[in-house]
Amino acid sequence: MKLFSHYILLMSTQSQLAMMDEKGRVPPTQAIYSDLLGVSYPAKKHQIEMTASNGDSFDTTGKSTIEIPIAVGTGQWVDLSNSYLKIRITNSTAGAATLGNKTPHDIIERLQWLGTNSEILEDVQQYNNLARMITSHQLGEDGWNYNTNLGEFQSSTLNDAAAAAGNTQANINAAINAVTGSGALGAGSHHMQLFNDGIANGGSVTICFPLISGVTSTGKYMPLGMLKNRSLTLRIQLARAVKAFTASNDNVPVVTFDNVSFVCDVITMAETYNNRFMDMLKMTGDVSMHYTTYKCYQDSVPANANSQTINSLIPDSSRSLKSLFTLFTKQTEANNTDALQLQNPKLTQYQYTILSETYPMKDITNIGPTNRNQPFANLHIALGQLGSISSRCIGDADAYYNSTEANSSIFAIGVCCESHNKSSNLLESGINLANSTQPCRLRATVDNDNNALNVFNYSLSDRLLMIDRDGNLRSTG
Repeated sequence: MKLFSHYILLMSTQSQLAMMDEKGRVPPTQAIYSDLLGVSYPAKKHQIEMTASNGDSFDTTGKSTIEIPIAVGTGQWVDLSNSYLKIRITNSTAGAATLGNKTPHDIIERLQWLGTNSEILEDVQQYNNLARMITSHQLGEDGWNYNTNLGEFQSSTLNDAAAAAGNTQANINAAINAVTGSGALGAGSHHMQLFNDGIANGGSVTICFPLISGVTSTGKYMPLGMLKNRSLTLRIQLARAVKAFTASNDNVPVVTFDNVSFVCDVITMAETYNNRFMDMLKMTGDVSMHYTTYKCYQDSVPANANSQTINSLIPDSSRSLKSLFTLFTKQTEANNTDALQLQNPKLTQYQYTILSETYPMKDITNIGPTNRNQPFANLHIALGQLGSISSRCIGDADAYYNSTEANSSIFAIGVCCESHNKSSNLLESGINLANSTQPCRLRATVDNDNNALNVFNYSLSDRLLMIDRDGNLRSTG
């Protein structure tokens, strides 16, 4: 059971935040609840399923938005750290075609969390593309096993091929190369396999998976039972079926969704405990919780038979920018092609500019078989994984990804611009773009083999989730 000895909230008022800005963003005094409130109060935990308020059945054409209010009883708290989304997918494609997709995240085009009076707390557009990059970069020494357990709901052809050959590292690598095919990341098993035998025609599959969300990852309890009605709502926009699923070439994917719910833990505290919390909130004015969130800025690269230089605008206005990421997908879509597959545009150089500063300092050039590791190292620093023993930053040409193609590894790039160590207790530790007229940019030289590409630039930034004495839940940053 979590007690407030583990639950640290940072208290601040608007005037305190203003002082933070004036004094270089020194954080306000921390309130450690174990110092203010007794820890011997009883508490009960139970899991609940919250259903959609706007219907029971959804699809990817007419009714594609799901809204789930997170409603609890008076005085109850919500713990989102172990939460997940449950949803049933039914294959309604004509022509008896089976459907496949790679991860549960593929079905979500946009993820939003709404606070009091529908104020936006978090808004992640192109969520499924972001999830592809993040889940693929969870891979370690045994990454293909880990990725399979991360939320896929169909068999892995990579596992089958490796098992048939014998589970040695050499055979696993050979299996990876065998299924990736031309371009290595065009139809690869890890994060863009077609999986055309995933859901039988007329059949259904129920999936449960955690959301990639800053709001669900704060690690703090939220006193929703002491806030205004409908102070936290999950809104999901479903992706188009042709983007989220694959079918045979002559059959357009058609799916329906039902049995939708959001599952999380609810904590019931003693009434005396809640009273002391509310007294403290009235005394301090508001309580703030730190979280991080992604925002997406879409661009494009026209088809060209030759190399071309792109200058992609990233008009982010975050108060605390921590990292930038970029990935590429094909603009063209087909029934039997994974539209979410991450594409390698054969980058030969790239560099980000943030407030006139360049990241990395030197332009990364001559990317190829002998210099894949530098883009990979910068991406993993941005993801916070370079210190991991399984980050695969080994220094050889295959460190980014096992492949037989020379330039098949640069399907995603990123840089870290966080100013302070991750162990710092600062509320906001990145670059302040709020008052700047100079946007961030990516300059890169690509050879996209005459394919028009989507360019998805994602920013990762700090935000504050604020609860005030009037029972409002809102966000700043």
